[in-house]
Amino acid sequence: MNWRIFLFIFANLLRLILMFYLVKTMRKFYFYLIGMLLTFAACSEETEITPPSKGEEEVKEIVSALEENDEISDFVEVLKTVNVADLEEDELTVFAVRNSSAPMSRSAALDSTSVKRHIAKGRYGKVDLTDGKVLESISGESLYVTRTGEDIYINGVVIEGEAIQAGNSYVYVVPEVMEQQSEPVNVYVTTINVYAINQGNSSESPLKDVAVVVNKVGKDSLGIYTKGDSLGVWKTDEQGQVVIKHTENQIVFNVYKADYSDKYDNYLLAGVDNAGKFMYVDLNADGMHTKEDKVDFELPYYVGYEDDVKSSTKTVYMTTDIAEPEVPEELPDADSVRVAWKDALTDYMRYNVEAESKLVQGYANFDYSQVESLSDSLWSKAYNLVNKGNQFVDVLSNSTEEQYFELKQNILMDLSLVYTQLYGYYGQMVDRGSVIPEDQLIEQMESLSMYINGNRRYALSVMLAKVHLLRQDWQGAAYSCEEVIASGVYRLEPQLDHTMVSSSESKEVIYGDFYADGKYIHPLLYKEVLIMAAYANFKMGTINKALQFVNELLASYGYAPVSIDEVESTLQEFVAKLYGTGQSYPYARILSMKFGVNGFETPKNWFLPVPESALLSCPNLRQNPGY
Repeated sequence: MNWRIFLFIFANLLRLILMFYLVKTMRKFYFYLIGMLLTFAACSEETEITPPSKGEEEVKEIVSALEENDEISDFVEVLKTVNVADLEEDELTVFAVRNSSAPMSRSAALDSTSVKRHIAKGRYGKVDLTDGKVLESISGESLYVTRTGEDIYINGVVIEGEAIQAGNSYVYVVPEVMEQQSEPVNVYVTTINVYAINQGNSSESPLKDVAVVVNKVGKDSLGIYTKGDSLGVWKTDEQGQVVIKHTENQIVFNVYKADYSDKYDNYLLAGVDNAGKFMYVDLNADGMHTKEDKVDFELPYYVGYEDDVKSSTKTVYMTTDIAEPEVPEELPDADSVRVAWKDALTDYMRYNVEAESKLVQGYANFDYSQVESLSDSLWSKAYNLVNKGNQFVDVLSNSTEEQYFELKQNILMDLSLVYTQLYGYYGQMVDRGSVIPEDQLIEQMESLSMYINGNRRYALSVMLAKVHLLRQDWQGAAYSCEEVIASGVYRLEPQLDHTMVSSSESKEVIYGDFYADGKYIHPLLYKEVLIMAAYANFKMGTINKALQFVNELLASYGYAPVSIDEVESTLQEFVAKLYGTGQSYPYARILSMKFGVNGFETPKNWFLPVPESALLSCPNLRQNPGY
C-alpha cells in the first residue's frame, strides 16, 4: 500500500476517535481548555514582569542591614513603604532619623516624602562630605553639606557617629528630620563661659554643671527678647564652658545651678573688680549703675549673628551670695507700700484673667500647642509677684506698729490667693526656693485668719475651700464653704457673669476690686462658693444639700430646678460663668471636664507644665504627667 494512502487512512481514523471522545467528555474538555487558556495567559503575564531596579535591590539590602537597629526602627518602617522602582543607583547615602523617643526628638514629620529627602544618590564617606558640597537626594532635592570642625551637617542637621555599611551604601544616624532647603544652611557656634564670683574676692573660677537652657528668640508686646521654642539643655564642663552649635542666627539662653544666681539684689552680674566688689550690667545703657538697671524677672541672655560672623563667646557670672534686703533706716510710708503692692497685684490679676481666657476659651487664637510658652509666662508673673510680696513682708516685719502689722497680714492674705491659684494650675507651689506641701499652705491660711479683720477673713475661707476641693478633701471643702454661706454677708448677682462691676456695688464679690483695662476683676465670687459646696456635698453623698446649692444657683438665673442626675453637668455650666472673674481652669480636673479649646487633652491638660527653669532651680519640683 502506498504510504501516502496509509497516512491518510490513519489520520481520518484518529480524527473519528477524537471526535467520539470529545462528544463523550465535552464538559471535562471545556474545563481543560479554560485551564489551558489561563495557563497561557499567566505565562504571558509572567513574561511581561519587569525585574526590580538596582535601587530597589539596594534599598532591600539597606532595610535588611538596619532591621535589627532599634534606634532607627521608625525610619526603617517608613523606608519599607517608599517607592523606588525608578531608582537605578545601587550606591546610596542614607541619613536615618533616630526614633522620636530618643533624647533629641524630631520636630518635622517622618513620612515617605521626607524619607526620600534623607537618601542621597552616591556613596559618601565622611571624608567626601566636604564643606559646601551639594548632594542630590533621590527625590531630586539638594542636600547642603556644612562642616564645623569635626561636625558635619546636612541641611543643618548634624550627623551622629560613623557610617554604617549596608549593601553598597553608607548609612548615618541623624537626630531629627531634615527640612527642605533652597540654599546652604549656616551653622553658628556659641561658646558660653560661666564663672563663680563672691564679694570680697577678686578672683573668678570656672563653674561646673551649670544648666544652660537655650531657646529660639521670641519677643513680647514691648519688643523685649523672650524665650521661643526650646533648642535644648547643655551642662558646663570642668572649665565652666559649653559649646553650642545651632542654625538659628538669634538665640536666647538662661543659666541655672542650685544655690547659685546670676543676679545680686536683682542686678545682673558683670564680674568682680580688683577690690572684690561686684560689677553689674548696665541694662538701660545710660552709662551709670542705678536702680533703673534692676530686673525683677527672669531675663534671658541674647546672642545674635550678622553678616559673615558665625561664632561668638558669652561670659556669665554667678554667685552664692544672697543680698540682704534693703531695710531703710525709717520704715516706708504705709500708704506708699499699699499702693505699690496694689499696683503689682492688679497687674498680675490682669494677666491671670488673660491666661484664663486663653486656657478656657481659646482667647487670641490660643491652642494647647502653645501651653508651655503660656505656662512659662504665667509662672514667671506669679513668682515675680510672690518675691515682691515677700520683700514687702520682710520690710514690714521690722515694725510692730498696728498699721504696718495689718498691712503685712493683708499682703500675706493676697499671697495666699496667688498660691491657691498656683496650686490650681500646677498642683504644687514653691516658696523661697522650696516646695510648699498643701498642709503647710492650709496651716498658714488658718493661722492668718486669726489676724484678718472684717469680712476679708471669708476670702481666706474660700481659698481654703478650694485647696481642700483640689486635694479631694470633700468634708474640709464643705466646712469652709458653710462658713461663708452661714455668714449671710453675700448673695448671688447674675449680672456679674461678663460685665465687671465695682465690688462696692455687689454683694456677690468676696474678694476683688482690681481695676484694669477698663473693668473690675473679682477673683472670688459667692457663686464659686455654692459651686464648691454643691460638689463637695455631692461627693460626700449628702444629696439634699448638693441639690439645695445647685438649685439656688439655678433659681438666681430663673432656671428650673434639676434632679440629682444633672448635678455634675449643671455645675460644669456654672464653672463657665466664672470666666473673666475667678479661676475656672482647675475645675476641669475636679469635674472631669474638657474645655473646647484646640489641642486640649485629658487628663494631660488638667495641669499646666512646670517650666524647665523651675525644675532646674528647685530639685523637689516634679513635672506634671504628659509633659
